Amino acid sequence: MTLSSPAAPAPSRRHGRKLAAAACAVLSLTLVAACGSSKSGTASTASTGSAAKPTEITFWSWTKNSDAVVAKFNATHTDVHVTYSQITSGTDGYAKIFAAIKAGNGPDLFNCEYSELPNFVSQGDVQDITQYVPAGVTSKFAAGAVQSTTLDGKTWAVPYDVEPQVLYYRKDLFQKYHLTVPTTWDQFKADAVALNKADPKAKLVNFATDDASAFAGLAWQAGAQWFSTQGESWKVNFQDAATLKVASYWQGLIDAGLVGTATTSDPALAADTTAGNVLAQINGPFEAAYLKTGFADQSGKWAVAQLPTWDGTPAAGAVGGSSYAVSKDSKNAAAAAEFATWMSTDADAVATRVQGGASSALPADSAMADVAQKSFDSSFYGGQDVYALNKQAATTVKTGWTWGPTMVSTWADLATPWGRLGKGGTIAAALKTGQEATVQQIKAAGLSVSNG
Repeated sequence: MTLSSPAAPAPSRRHGRKLAAAACAVLSLTLVAACGSSKSGTASTASTGSAAKPTEITFWSWTKNSDAVVAKFNATHTDVHVTYSQITSGTDGYAKIFAAIKAGNGPDLFNCEYSELPNFVSQGDVQDITQYVPAGVTSKFAAGAVQSTTLDGKTWAVPYDVEPQVLYYRKDLFQKYHLTVPTTWDQFKADAVALNKADPKAKLVNFATDDASAFAGLAWQAGAQWFSTQGESWKVNFQDAATLKVASYWQGLIDAGLVGTATTSDPALAADTTAGNVLAQINGPFEAAYLKTGFADQSGKWAVAQLPTWDGTPAAGAVGGSSYAVSKDSKNAAAAAEFATWMSTDADAVATRVQGGASSALPADSAMADVAQKSFDSSFYGGQDVYALNKQAATTVKTGWTWGPTMVSTWADLATPWGRLGKGGTIAAALKTGQEATVQQIKAAGLSVSNG
């Protein structure tokens, strides 16, 4: 499964994640202290500056059109002025944010994916912004997005999008090879086998070996629970029955040569997609814009469908999805939260982000999802209303998935064994290694933890 368009970096490199509302109170005293002390003592209580002297804030993001969104805000607001800096997505971007906060000069506001947010909260690197995001604002967002940004009843970030996994596929090539659009994983495998017989060079999908997050979404869809809490202790289990079922399935496809195992940045993957040798992708709504950009000459040939399931009943995990968090260094938390709220709940902000097809992320605010739907040019998809499909997929995301407190490290620890897939390594072995490393990382953070 390709995590992102092989022609461009992902806007939210991975992980649709629904963070369970695991409160600080259920964790160790170390995390409780971090949660309680992360708000800067010098943060402003006034919401705005003035036209004569606007409050200055900084904003770091990797998402496309963020510069245009900032320009729109600055042109329409006189009390707050935003200075924007683009950062890379993924590990490098988070490393830059962590380093800046450690040095005491973090941005006022930054993009933070749902799975990474607990990491920032547990280290005391972000502020509790509950007082700046009233209930009337919170009620606008999908329950899962609110759950993802709330710990111990406190709001730690403003949600932007939700990203259920869906299936992007080449309509023309499915027709050419007489393939069905699969509704079950058994049908998906049958398609992969039939394609291999018709053309051994072609692959149904590419199983990206540089990021384990798409697999996490598939495990989530199957009912896996990688993290849970009991009392004041974390439990970690990357090897539960649901996860191992998904691992066995995809390992079988890899071993049989029925899926590719290139990294998302491999030029050969882009070339194969251009040549029609990769027929489909599993990804979130954000990918719709990246396909348009990366493969413009394939306009009208792509479509989107609900993700196959194990029993044919609609269900999804997620990959991607991010929020806006206020760093502990900000002395203008109120202004930063005001800007964040505007980006997530204002029609002009959302339309500006989507304009030109730069973004197809699915806003967590249903009214803003409607704005994005109207703003997105669907001609690349033959006029298919991809937003309608993605909205429906979002309603099928399974509840109960929890992200751990050290996910930045967890993804890094999974990277090396994941990179061995297709080269002698196995998914099961990678999961075992990742679980062991994650347990050690949680212990190193001073938290109680055990293998689930």
